[in-house]
Amino acid sequence: MNIFVPVITRVGVIGVAVALTASCTTVTGGSALPQHGGAATSATAVAPSGGPVAPAPSAKPSAEDQIRETLKEFQDSYNTQNWDAYLELMCVAMRNKFSGTVMNYVKKGRAQNGITTIKDIKSIVITGDTADATFTGQSETLGSQVVSLPLKLEDGWKICKTE
Repeated sequence: MNIFVPVITRVGVIGVAVALTASCTTVTGGSALPQHGGAATSATAVAPSGGPVAPAPSAKPSAEDQIRETLKEFQDSYNTQNWDAYLELMCVAMRNKFSGTVMNYVKKGRAQNGITTIKDIKSIVITGDTADATFTGQSETLGSQVVSLPLKLEDGWKICKTE
């Protein structure tokens, strides 16, 4: 049996990582209210008359936020069976091992186990250009399990389990 089959099962469960990212950005309700015309109530509410105002520069997301996004995208690509995107979210060393028979196992596992979701990211430990994310993942048929997944900074954070 291929040594990557346990990895495939674990990687399938990481689709769960995406749900955690989504839970961090949950909208609690309500909607934006339109601005009403009329006089400004304070001097700070009036825009300068010299032309358009440039938006404030956006801050670069933290490494932890980037890792959460990678996990979310990896989960989404697995759940939607977008295998090209799924492979792109792996480091080169891992991606090179996910071809032919191994990818067939991944696809078969997805078909058998259904959608996976990340219920809770317990920790993200970053050491230089590597990281380890530990989370609770849940699949429709396998239930919940704690998964620890290594990542590598390689043109963005990539899933990188090579052993």
